[in-house]
Amino acid sequence: MTRVLLTLACCAGLAFVAARPATGAPTRYRIEAGAPNEVRFHSEATVESFDGTTDQVRGWVEVDLADLSSGARWRVEVDMASLDTGIGLRNRHMRDNHLHTDEFPVAVFEGEADGAAWPESIPPGGSTILELPGTFALHGVARERSLAVTIEHRDNGTLGISTGFRVALADHDIPRPKFLMMKLAEEQDVRLELVATPDGSEVTR
Repeated sequence: MTRVLLTLACCAGLAFVAARPATGAPTRYRIEAGAPNEVRFHSEATVESFDGTTDQVRGWVEVDLADLSSGARWRVEVDMASLDTGIGLRNRHMRDNHLHTDEFPVAVFEGEADGAAWPESIPPGGSTILELPGTFALHGVARERSLAVTIEHRDNGTLGISTGFRVALADHDIPRPKFLMMKLAEEQDVRLELVATPDGSEVTR
C-alpha cells in the first residue's frame, strides 16, 4: 500500500510540474523622453550634408526575456517637431514646409511578433538581434517594415535597444526641398539608440 501511495504521489507531482508555465508573463518596459534616448537622421546630398537629432522619443515594449517564444509587442513614437538640425531657419523650413509637423506631429513604429523565429531567451548581460515586423507611419503614410533590432538585456534590468534603417521621402509623400537652405537626399539614414526601463508590472494578454 505504501508503495502504491508513493507512486501516486510522484505521478501527481510530475503532473503538477508539467502543468505549470515555464516562465512568467511578459513585462512592460517603458521608453521615456529625454537622454540617453536619441533618434538621429543623416542626410547626404550633393549640395550639403547634415544631421538632425531629438531625444523626444517615447514608447513601450512588452516581452518575456526568459521566453522569447511567447512573442512581443511594442510601440515607439518620435516627436517630429523636436528634430534639431543645428540651424533654426532650417528647422522651421523642415517642420513647416516638408514634414508638416502641425498636421503629422509624430512618427510611429509599432507591431507584434510571435517569437517563433527568435532565440529562446536573452539572459542578463546578453544581447541578440531580433527581426521586428511592424508598421512605420510618417507624414500620414504607413508602410510595412521589418527592422533588425539589437536588444541588450543589461545587468541593471533595463533594455538597450538600437537599430538603423533608411527612409525614402517618396514612400511617405514628403516633398523634397528645392531651395538652397536645405537640400535633402532622396533617402535618409535613421538611427535609434534607446533605453527601456521595466515599470514593475506584468502584462496579461
